[in-house]
Parts: sequence; structure tokens; C-alpha cells
Amino acid sequence: MAFNLRAITTSLAGLALVCGASIAQDTGTADPITDGAAVYATFHSDVSDVRNNPLGSASDIETTLTNLGGQNPDKLSSGWLAYSAMIASQDPEYQAAVRDIASFYGEESLRLGLKNDVRYARTLGGGTTAVTSALGATQADRRRLEGAGAYVKEQAYSLQGTSWAKARVGNTQGLINQMRTTAISGRPVRSEIGAAFYDSNIDAVLSNAAGNSAESLWDGVSTAAGAVQFPILNLGYSGRDPRIRAGKEPVADKIATLAAYRILGSEETPAADMRTAMKERTTKNCLNMAQLNLHQCVAAAHKQYEVPFCIGEHALTDVGECIGDVTQ
Repeated sequence: MAFNLRAITTSLAGLALVCGASIAQDTGTADPITDGAAVYATFHSDVSDVRNNPLGSASDIETTLTNLGGQNPDKLSSGWLAYSAMIASQDPEYQAAVRDIASFYGEESLRLGLKNDVRYARTLGGGTTAVTSALGATQADRRRLEGAGAYVKEQAYSLQGTSWAKARVGNTQGLINQMRTTAISGRPVRSEIGAAFYDSNIDAVLSNAAGNSAESLWDGVSTAAGAVQFPILNLGYSGRDPRIRAGKEPVADKIATLAAYRILGSEETPAADMRTAMKERTTKNCLNMAQLNLHQCVAAAHKQYEVPFCIGEHALTDVGECIGDVTQ
């Protein structure tokens, strides 16, 4: 599907910025929110590879299966929360409310309040609006994943007439073991993605992603000469504004808390507090179940062309449902 996008380039400060981000990640001194969002962005970069490159061999299927099926559910869940929080932190009213409270009571007192009561952040002015704006981006991401899933499943049917795809899957248990091994630590962040999320222009990019757009930010992301190019979205109205699903308020509260931490300055907030707020059980469990269903589907596959159906259904569509379940 073609979109009328105008690309803006997030410039990278050369190899030093890439190495700097990697060093920060290795030493644990980096910002957990930015690091987490880069994990989620890397997942969508893997999704783009699937959307842009039709499966042409058994090797292509195996690589796609490992990349998408090798996600660490905890890290991917935390990464989605972190990305959502980075978008929510762009809301001007919420920014002003957080800074006003910090100015009146002191930043340390506010941080203590955020740490002790995860519900507190969303009670601040603009808190719910900021979160629902971020969830609008999640809805667009869900539609993207569902579309990618449908595209990959369609290949499962079209490949039935291809000789190589009619061959038996040689070692399904080996494929499952490879996914499990990769998922222990999760897919590594792509260096250009990590660098882009530490670039000073990232706030402008994420502000552009907020809202109830028909397009996902990731639809137009591309790389060229080591630089990440983000699209300027066509913010056409895609339906009614998202509302937080009953029972999912704790997820919205965590997004608001993480957004407040980022507004205050992640470098001044204890990393342990941010990592605690990034843990969310229901989404992680949903992603874990999607991964288990993927393993079972692959275990039951006999022909190569059957595996893409498993990828489309469980590594893409199910993931979209997991992150999209917070809205109604």
C-alpha cells in the first residue's frame, strides 16, 4: 500500500554515536526507556524485512522464523511500553503538568510519588490524553502487524505450487530450539536503530507519531548509508479515538509513569525505578503464549510452505493483538 509520505532524515553522529550507544548498553549506564524502545523498533524493522522481501527459499523462511520468533517476550513487552511512553511524553499539557509539580514539590519528591504509586502519574493534567495519544500509535502498529501477518499467510498458499516449498521441513525441533535460544536474550538492537533513538531529533519524530493516525510510523522507516529515515505521517483520522479497555488501566498507568520519568530526565531517575515500571505481566504473558503457539504450529508443519502460515498467525497477528488489547 502506498502512502503519501515525506521522509525526514535523523542524522547520526557517525561511528562514534553508534559505538557510544553500544557501550552504554553494555555497561548498563544507558537510559532503559530509550533502550527498550529501540528493542521494539528493531522488531518492527524485522517486520519491514518480511513485508519488503517475499519468501524465496527455505533459508528465507528459517531466517524470518528465527528473527520474529526469537523475540524475548519480557523485553518486547517492556519495549512497547517504553516506546509508548516516549510518545506520551511529547504531550505539551502533560509536560507542563509534570514540570509544574516537580517545580512545586521538588523532583525527588515527585519521583518518589511515581515510584510508590503507579496510578499517580495519570492523574496529572493531560495524563490520560497523553496515554491515549500513544495508544493511537499502538492501534496503527496493530493494523500494520495484522497486515503483515495476512501477507505472510498468503504466501503460505501461493508457495504450494513451488517445488522447493513442497519439500518436507527437515528438522522442526531444530527450528524451535533455535527460536528458544534466540529468545533467551532476545533479538539484538540494530545499531542504526539504537543510534537513531539516542539522537537529539527523536522527540520530533515521536511527536509526529502520536495521535489516531491511519499509518504506523514504521511503515515509512527506511535506512540509507547507515542513517535511519523516519516518515512524516499523513495524520488522517482513522476512526474514533482509542479508549482504555476496562481492566487495562494498570497498563495505561505504567505508560504515564514512564512518560513522566522521561519528562523529568531519565538520566536523573534511578534505572531500577524505570525498569520496574517497564514490567507488565499481562502483555508479557500474551506474547509468551503467542510464542508457544508458534512453536506448536511449527512442530506440526510437514511442508516448507506450511511454516509461513505459523509466522503470519503467531509471530505477527498474535503480537499485534497482544499490544492492541489495551484499547477498545
